[in-house]
This record gives sequence, structure tokens and C-alpha cells, in this order.
Amino acid sequence: MRNWQRSKALVDGCSEAISTSVNGEEAIGEHVNTSPVARDMIEIIERHAQWREKQGKAAQKAYDLQNGRDKSQSIATRTRWNKGNEKLLYWGRSYGTVLGATFAAMYPDRVARVVLDGVVDLDNYYLTTGPSVLVDSDAILDRFTLYCDTAGPEGCPFYTPGGPGAIKKAYRGLLSSIYEESLAVPASPTRGPEVITWTDVNVITRIAMYQPLLAFPLFARLLADIKQGNGSAFADFKQRNRQPSCPSDECLLAGPFSRECTVPGENDNYATAAILCTDAEKLGNIDKEGFKRYWSDLKAGSETLGDYWAHLRLNCVGWKAKAKWRFTGAFYLLLIRNVTTSH
Repeated sequence: MRNWQRSKALVDGCSEAISTSVNGEEAIGEHVNTSPVARDMIEIIERHAQWREKQGKAAQKAYDLQNGRDKSQSIATRTRWNKGNEKLLYWGRSYGTVLGATFAAMYPDRVARVVLDGVVDLDNYYLTTGPSVLVDSDAILDRFTLYCDTAGPEGCPFYTPGGPGAIKKAYRGLLSSIYEESLAVPASPTRGPEVITWTDVNVITRIAMYQPLLAFPLFARLLADIKQGNGSAFADFKQRNRQPSCPSDECLLAGPFSRECTVPGENDNYATAAILCTDAEKLGNIDKEGFKRYWSDLKAGSETLGDYWAHLRLNCVGWKAKAKWRFTGAFYLLLIRNVTTSH
């Protein structure tokens, strides 16, 4: 209930603010979605090609001065700007696959090669339909327990005798224990006091499930830190990115939540939520009971990421902003359109 209320307080105010015209200008909330970005990508590749042609002409001139005129003008030819016909070379991961697939559906004739890695299901993303995206996520935790058991106590700080099943049982036991009682960690010479909570453990689990090659060693170390009743390593991890700040005179005059007090980059997560909520118009159309059922279904499908994924939708409940331009065509373009792809 507390999370529901906090989210509503944030969403109601923010989505109303960005949906409101200021000084007669269009509301920014009308443009915080994926389709305009796909169109911007056309402009980016055209402007890049314009720059490429300029550089190519300069390189060709320098070559000709040094070596005599090249009759084929090979450098200038190779770098020529094909106005209005430049094609996209693209690699995208996670939300980047939404952007890449949307671009391919909107502008199939402008695609050279596109690589999509860690693919988001577009029906699920835009229309809130289709199978759960978490269907295989718990298999990553199974891999952690297997590798931890293989590495043994010298290679895995969270090692527990008895095989992968015993390690998973220890993980679940730790979660249950810290849910009942958070871990208080005294201050150290380099940081303030801290409380390690059940939510903190779920956050580090989410990081490990998303980036196992990078985060499994950290995951094992922080779990072991809590298991031993210490928590100092986890407290260091939580506070590592906190930076002391000295408010400017303008900030002090305008108030703590004004534009004058905003630090660049600190609102990235809110911007990400705004894009999702505006892209997926149906995502916020859910009441408390409906959300409880949705949350329960996610947890039944994934013990590691169910709670986290539910929060993504919670961030959109009651979202008011509507996109002025959103792509509504079919994404399965090759099946229904007469399109010749480049590759």
C-alpha cells in the first residue's frame, strides 16, 4: 500500500506537469516516447553522412595533392552522401531492441544491418499482452548456485556444503531472515551508518540476474557478508555512489526540488519510466486489486525478478501523458508487407 501511494503521488504530479502546455508551447509529455526517437535516427544518419562526405572530399584532395589526381576519385566516391537514402547500422540491447525493432518497422527501407541483443517482446512492451518476460529468469539463479558449488569455498564466498540445492536454500533463508529483521551496520571511518534491508538484497539479486558475468562475484561476496552478520561490505556498496553536495545560492533560494537544484543525470530513472509509460498506454490502466493479481502472477513465475518487474508497472499507474505521435503499425513487417530487406 505504501508503494502504491508513493507511486501515485509521483505519477499524478509528474505526468500532469509534463502534459501541461507552458507559454503556449507543446507539452513535453506529448513527445516522450519511442517513435520520435526512431525518426530522429534518420536525421542522425543523414547528418553523419553529410559530415562523412565533407571529410571524404578533404581526404581525396589531400591524396590528389600528394599522389596526383585519382581519376576514379575513389575516396570521394566511397564516402559520398546518398541524400535521403542513407541506411542505419545499429546495435541495441534491452530497451535498445525496442528502439531498433520500432525503427525497422517504421522505416524498413532505411535499414542496412540491425543487431538486437536481449530482445524485448514488442507486444508485451507496447500492448501489455503475451507471455511473461520472466519465464527463464530463475534459471540464472540456478546457474549461480551451480557455479558457486563448483568453485567451492575458496572461489565462492557464499559456498554452502551440500550442492547447488543447499546454496539456493541458504539464499532463500537469508532473504526470509532479513525480511523479518533488517541488518543494522555501524558507521565506519569512510561512511555513515546503514541499514541493510530485504529490498537491498533484492536489488543486488536483480543486478546479478541481469549481468551475471559481471555481478556474480559481487553477489556472492555481499550475500556472504550478510550471512556472517557483518554487513559492512554491503553498506560500502550502498553508499559508494552517494556524493556530498553543496547547494548553490540559486538552489537555496529556489527550493530543494527546483530546477536550480537538479544535478545532471539524477532523473534518468524517471525519464526511463516516462518513456515506458507513454509508449505502453495500457500499462497504467489498472486498479489496486488488479495490480495485486499482476504482482502475484509475476512472483509465481519468478522468485528472483517478480517483485522488481512489478515495480516497473507500478511506476505507470495513473499515467496521464499521451504521445502526439506513436507508431501503431505491425512489427512483423516481413510477414505482411512487400518489403525487400538489405540483408
